[in-house]
Amino acid sequence: MRIFAPSLVAACLSLPALAGTVEPPPKTNSSLPIDESLLTERPYNLNGVVYSDDSRGSGVVAQDRHLFLTAGHVLYDDAGSRWSLPPLWFSGVNSEDAPAEESGVQARGFFRWASYAKQVELSGSNSRAAFTRDAALAWSFDLFTEEAPAVVDFKGAVNLRAGIPSMITGYPALIDYTGNEGNYYLHTTLEEAHPFKSEQGNYLYATHISTGPGNSGGPVWVRDGEGGWKVGALLVSGRPSEAGLYAFTSEIKSLFKSAQPVLGESVTGTVKDTSSVTTSSRLAALSTPKVIPDGRQKWTRIPLKIGAFPEGSVISFVRLNLTITTNHVGDLVVGLLGPDGTFVLLHDSEGAGADDLVINDMDLSGEFIGGGESTTEGIPGKWQLLVQDRLTEDIATVTRFQLEVGTD
Repeated sequence: MRIFAPSLVAACLSLPALAGTVEPPPKTNSSLPIDESLLTERPYNLNGVVYSDDSRGSGVVAQDRHLFLTAGHVLYDDAGSRWSLPPLWFSGVNSEDAPAEESGVQARGFFRWASYAKQVELSGSNSRAAFTRDAALAWSFDLFTEEAPAVVDFKGAVNLRAGIPSMITGYPALIDYTGNEGNYYLHTTLEEAHPFKSEQGNYLYATHISTGPGNSGGPVWVRDGEGGWKVGALLVSGRPSEAGLYAFTSEIKSLFKSAQPVLGESVTGTVKDTSSVTTSSRLAALSTPKVIPDGRQKWTRIPLKIGAFPEGSVISFVRLNLTITTNHVGDLVVGLLGPDGTFVLLHDSEGAGADDLVINDMDLSGEFIGGGESTTEGIPGKWQLLVQDRLTEDIATVTRFQLEVGTD
């Protein structure tokens, strides 16, 4: 987090009593390492370390096992005025040493508020205006956890202002209040019914709570009506005795709506407006399997639409994932038609009687951006998968069609 980051611990903060005296509890609820036996318990098992190009933060797997939330500033280089490459995620970390890179899960992309970079440019990364947009949602085709994801409290801002019991978890490198090193141990603050104050928009703060740097993006857990935990905010700022949060309202649903193509199913109850969201990697995906007419020597067209990128973006890659189930792959002719009219033949009746056409992460960058730098002009718009099942007696069905376009 900016200035400091938070973390939580399930431990008593009472100091040892001197002979004949009773020591008062510490004035500040400060992060402490959790008991190692809790690492596999909810909600601690949903925390993780987040690495961007040159920054370390914390995060939480939320709503889906393919998604995690973190602070936007963990993924933004305000000195270079640029977003980082997709980050690495490390779960189950609890040690003095940094996790090995090969143990992480590589995110494929992330969604963030389009106005965050502008607020940093106008007011600075430590401004309240920046903190009101300080959230990001990373995604991957791979799972970030095998566990059931955290449930998001879309009324987190209301509940935290009301003082519903809450705690902050994460991986602070240094505990601001005590000066102790956090290393890579999972920390937590004590559960506390402490009302947060509204500073501006989604940005809330409270005094007498302390975490530390490295805990940016750490989840703020709010008790639900059944005694469990929902994630209601992310830690984004702080001082030795103060914590600042990006608190959730229904607007965070726009980030999850943007990630819908990753999940392969409709996200219920989300808003439809994603105009305030931007990303460095857009993904479009087929939502319903498409049966191809058997023995028809004409193209069946399956459209996908790629949204617009920020002005001035430069395309770095175009990737295709495709699965067509069939008992005779030699019947198929398959191509991809871009919005600018570029056509690429993907499969031309090869494979004879083999089952299924499966294409994983086919790199089409050279065909659609000329093998060099290309602006995003011509990339947004309707892309079309063209399929022919030229011989009869074997039904072919397109079950997966994903197109991913990324920028530097």
